[in-house]
Amino acid sequence: MVQEALAIPWRRREDFAYALPVPLALLAGLMLAWYFAGELLRPLSGWALYLGYCLVFAACFTLFAVHCHRLVLLAPPRRLGALALPAWSRRESRFLFWLVTLWLAYMATVWAVLMLFASALSWSRELEAWFDQVQLAAKVPALYVVARLSLVFPATAIDRVVDWKWAWRASRGNGWRLVVVVTVLPWVVSQLVGFLYRDEPSAAEVVLITVLGTALFALEIAALSIAYRELTKDEPRA
Repeated sequence: MVQEALAIPWRRREDFAYALPVPLALLAGLMLAWYFAGELLRPLSGWALYLGYCLVFAACFTLFAVHCHRLVLLAPPRRLGALALPAWSRRESRFLFWLVTLWLAYMATVWAVLMLFASALSWSRELEAWFDQVQLAAKVPALYVVARLSLVFPATAIDRVVDWKWAWRASRGNGWRLVVVVTVLPWVVSQLVGFLYRDEPSAAEVVLITVLGTALFALEIAALSIAYRELTKDEPRA
């Protein structure tokens, strides 16, 4: 699956080069603006500002991810000429809805597991001392839930109307494989990109590495598209 996720963007690099530059520029530009404006924004920092950034990031990521999923799953015809300009439609709105919903599901699962730990062990200084480890352990079932439900993303990108029940049923027996695709693969990619940073990087290095790291999102999205295709290939189509 990972090998195919690497191969598809390379084999169809002209299609990716036509469809993705504008969404890529929006996403990378937002990340760079947040990075370079850090000193200026620090006096204004707060939950409202960070929430606003997260929502704009989610919208830019939606444009990028929907294009990637459609390139892998629908293989639209190649076009020549000017770069494709992203458009926002009901499809992107549904995709963004699922992004926000699955993030809330992740947070709710982490909170529920933490409450189970707290009630089972009773709050104490010992529990406080181990809180970081308990919190890390709580993320495992949360990531599993998100991975099982993540099939809604490629399905929504190709205009299927799906829900949580469908995603949970379609991913039955493949939950941990999806955890690898949705969590382990992005972590590995982020670590590889992180190795390129050095202490006190120049502005040019920050720009190049940020653009590279953002472009590599396409590999992770392609891997999820391939997983969706394999897990739903035997489903009857209306």
